[in-house]
Amino acid sequence: MSELQRLLNDPRFRPAERLKQELGAAAEAGLGSVLRVVSSMQDPVELPTPDPALQEWDGLIHRVQAAARQARVVEAQAREREERIEHVLERVREDINASNERARIAEMQARDVQVRAEAQVIAAEERAKAAEARARAAEERARHAEEWLGRVQEAILSEFSDMTDQAAA
Repeated sequence: MSELQRLLNDPRFRPAERLKQELGAAAEAGLGSVLRVVSSMQDPVELPTPDPALQEWDGLIHRVQAAARQARVVEAQAREREERIEHVLERVREDINASNERARIAEMQARDVQVRAEAQVIAAEERAKAAEARARAAEERARHAEEWLGRVQEAILSEFSDMTDQAAA
């Protein structure tokens, strides 16, 4: 690239510099040549035609500049897309974190409900066991009471059987 820059800076390859050089050379030639230059200025001046090689270099420079502009535009678009993607990713991260937090809270609530339900089941089982124990105790008391009632009935019948036999006779 430095070779290209050196060529571009070389006054030999600039059309304006060539014209200045030619005019300068004419001024040095003396007064006669000055008069020729002045008289030729009244005539239409023919500027030297640019060198085709210079036009190629100039075209190359314009293409390089256009490519650089396009690269800057593409880079700016890419940066803008990256920023938008980063913004979207940040929102997604926030949504994921919020979802994780909601899931964590829901899990904690579910564990609390499960613990309470288990405690209620255990309490219900204990109440059922207590009720069964009371029922067995009541059945045992009822059986004892029936036995005693049976004994009392036998005692009554055996003790009062004389009287019932006499009353029947």
